[in-house]
Amino acid sequence: YGDDRCQEYYAGATAVGLKVGAYIFAQSITVEEAVEEAEFVLEQVKDWDVQMPLVYDWEYVNASARTAKVRPRDLTDCTLAFCDAIQDAGLEAMVYFNVSQGRDLLYLEELTIYPFWLAMYESPMNYQYEVEYWQYTRFGSVPGIPGNADINLRLPKRPIV
Repeated sequence: YGDDRCQEYYAGATAVGLKVGAYIFAQSITVEEAVEEAEFVLEQVKDWDVQMPLVYDWEYVNASARTAKVRPRDLTDCTLAFCDAIQDAGLEAMVYFNVSQGRDLLYLEELTIYPFWLAMYESPMNYQYEVEYWQYTRFGSVPGIPGNADINLRLPKRPIV
């Protein structure tokens, strides 16, 4: 399901000149479900001026979730299916993951055709793959956001326009 305030956030972000993308807290365990998730995201942003990636953010929920025993082959295939569907729609796809997911649940070498967004709370960040975005803390402070916020840096491979 979508965030009830998604369109409000888009309007607020674009009103102050921010470039906008989106991510899905994905829970697919089959390629078919991953494509459905991509289609859902594309439907949510169909009227947007999308200038940033649409991100596949598959995260572990808990030991009793239906996703708890996903195999690396299946999750890698789901990630590729989502990203391929986004790219086929003419938008940029990206893969979000944390260090343990990258090590234990994904065949990252197969995913390097898409940019990576890595959650790694160590500084300096040193990682074996090229990373375009680095989530370096989950305890940041942002005006207008109550409580802790994730803070990210863009590590561009290309000039920012």
